[in-house]
Amino acid sequence: MATFLVRLRDLWQRLTGTVVGEPTPGTGAPPATPVDHAALTTATVDEVRTWINDHDDGRFEQSALLSDLTRRDADLFGALQQRLLPMGGHPLLVDPPEGDDSTHAAEGAAAIRRDFRRVVTVAAQNDLLSDAVLLGFAVAQLVWRWDEASGKLLPALLPWPAASVEYRRWERRWYVHTRDQGPVPITPGDGQWVLFAPRSVRAPHLWGVLRCTAEWYLRASYAAADASRHAEVHGIPVWKAMLPSGARQTPDGKAFARSIRTMGRNAVVPCPRGADEASSYDVELIEAKTDAYRIFEFLLTAGGGRMRLAILGQDLTSQNNRVGTNASSETGADVTATIIQADAAALSLALTEQVARPWARYLGVPAPLVRIDAEPEEDRKAEADAMIAAADAATRWQALGVAVDVEALARRARVPILAGGARPPPPPGAP
Repeated sequence: MATFLVRLRDLWQRLTGTVVGEPTPGTGAPPATPVDHAALTTATVDEVRTWINDHDDGRFEQSALLSDLTRRDADLFGALQQRLLPMGGHPLLVDPPEGDDSTHAAEGAAAIRRDFRRVVTVAAQNDLLSDAVLLGFAVAQLVWRWDEASGKLLPALLPWPAASVEYRRWERRWYVHTRDQGPVPITPGDGQWVLFAPRSVRAPHLWGVLRCTAEWYLRASYAAADASRHAEVHGIPVWKAMLPSGARQTPDGKAFARSIRTMGRNAVVPCPRGADEASSYDVELIEAKTDAYRIFEFLLTAGGGRMRLAILGQDLTSQNNRVGTNASSETGADVTATIIQADAAALSLALTEQVARPWARYLGVPAPLVRIDAEPEEDRKAEADAMIAAADAATRWQALGVAVDVEALARRARVPILAGGARPPPPPGAP
């Protein structure tokens, strides 16, 4: 019976677009359904500037739709993939809280770890990151539904469309616009709402790269269209047919014009010669002699470079063929990797505080720590070497009779320490 009701619920949601779920544990709030918005397909410079001004003022309906439109640009889309997709490939760890080595904490972390990727899918994670990069913030709703396998409620993180989000500066509060409940104020971490604002507390929406890329998207779009028209006008040469005076309406003249008009590849056109040029047939290929196309190259290159700079923090990896050696590409890749690590740290904190904590509260277990491990392999090796060096140094100093604060040294070397601190060193001569 329960399975039938679940299927009926899912069918109703697909047919009506209504978000269906159980009341939120702890608050009893019902799940909300976002307002629908038609996709944006065109934009003008004046409209874009107005929408960015609205965005700065906390009204995101048009800027959010514009962010979707800008992903039509290949340079922006490629840079966005370089920023987002590595995150889905990094290990996601769910560990007991620091300092709690109890069985209860370990079992709670294991239960959440087992289902975490069902709750926060990689696709949902990409939606959060995409909005956070382009708009500076992302909102999601935790929808609680009955899970037959565990016999408990299980949350599902559903990204909320940013076009249905508003930030009221005079209240310093975020609202979502719903189809069934009107404007609803949100409280991040209450078990229903997740606000991912990785760059700022005061005004995270001012960190959205859309503010500095939207006009460049339009310039690149216009430049590509103008370049195509320029190619149509100037890229197709014209055959200039020269006939003797008065021969245009003669049978020979008409046949000559037809041969030029139907000329194909590797064609041969007979050109009878008279006593002089005025009495001779001839052809000449007229091509446009202009370098006006370079302005389109400049606009497309400049637009793509600025989009990559805003999203990746650098453009060296794309311009290595112009700026020199592989060292420049490695420098650029390091910059982007650092930004991705910052994204991973911010998202780890948001998932810990706003997803894992209310979930653990419902399960009655200590809140675990969620961490996306985006640290490069060479950094982990260096960290392990530092731990070994610290332990070796402590052992040598103790052998010389120096009282070493082993726990402080271990913490400095980033060694995880269990509750109760480090064990005291064995007495000299002990096995």
